[in-house]
Amino acid sequence: MFRPQIQKTRVLAVLALTSLLMVYISSNSTVTDVALGYEYKLESAKIMDSAIKILKKEVKDKGYTIYKDIDPNTTGLIFKEDSPIRTGSGDLESKQTTLKSNFAALIVDEFIKAGISVGDTIAVGMTGSMPGANIALLSACKAMNVYPVIISSMGASMWGATESDFTWIDMEHILYKSAIFEKISIAYSLGGKGDCLRKSKNEDGRNLFEEKVKKYNIQKIDYSISDMNNLYKSIDQRIDLFNDNIGSIDNYVAYVNIGGGAASIGVGGKDRLNTPGYLKPKKVLSQKPNESVARYFAENNIPLVHVLHIQQFVKGILPFGSEKIPVGESRIYKQEKYNLIVNIIALFISLGSVVFIGIKSHNQIKKRMQSYEPESIL
Repeated sequence: MFRPQIQKTRVLAVLALTSLLMVYISSNSTVTDVALGYEYKLESAKIMDSAIKILKKEVKDKGYTIYKDIDPNTTGLIFKEDSPIRTGSGDLESKQTTLKSNFAALIVDEFIKAGISVGDTIAVGMTGSMPGANIALLSACKAMNVYPVIISSMGASMWGATESDFTWIDMEHILYKSAIFEKISIAYSLGGKGDCLRKSKNEDGRNLFEEKVKKYNIQKIDYSISDMNNLYKSIDQRIDLFNDNIGSIDNYVAYVNIGGGAASIGVGGKDRLNTPGYLKPKKVLSQKPNESVARYFAENNIPLVHVLHIQQFVKGILPFGSEKIPVGESRIYKQEKYNLIVNIIALFISLGSVVFIGIKSHNQIKKRMQSYEPESIL
């Protein structure tokens, strides 16, 4: 009995097996796509890891308690005691997230998006609320050879650098003296409401600040607790310092904000500037921030790298909270993708085999029909 190739069981079985084999090969053929700035990202994470170890040693030497219930990665940089420099509540998981070394790689990624490159100068506003993010910024700058001009606030929200003997001012100077970082803040403010800890019920926080100013011989942002315009005067002082430091605001390629400091992003800035990461000047201004350093830079056509809203900032890139992944293994460094060339070849083989058998069967049927002569009935 005549049967073309396409109707034969063994041929259909071979076609099916061929297709399955091609699917298997395609699904198991991947290529690693290394992310832009891979070397910088890897280096920044390593620098951050070293910096945290230096501070952790200081924590142990000072005899501070490392609370594993709030600091499961035992960085030693999450504090829960009440403090005269605490500025408000804070999100624990955000603090945990920023203390992971891979966070520095994320900062590098935002730098690249903002067009920041080797040798560039950036202006930076920090607070004591997220020491991990501050360290990540400094690590990214060192890895990329970017020059940061920094103004910091001592005040910190809950879970941040609230320990009186281990404020962000202390941490920064320890890291500077250890030579892991060559850059340090050019000036410091109190932080908190009005940028002068106005909510504080006593003078302890302000007295502590003055002690740090004398201890480290640092420049401070002048303040007056009784002056209701203190915040705006603080903003003006910061802008003058940024201008004076390198001659003109135009010499900065970006402004980086870390935390929710009112002088940096304005009153209500956390709610108004609700998009983290790299923001073009028009995007910043479209969110209508109140008077602030960030708004000043945007008005001068300088972009913002906004390090706040951490859960949104790391979404789909790094785990939020205390969960850690090894340095270099996040999608921030590299991604595995299907090998397009192998997939195309496999598709052609699979389809080609079907087309080949189809054509061959067609020719067989055609030949058979041409040679077929039905018997005559007389």
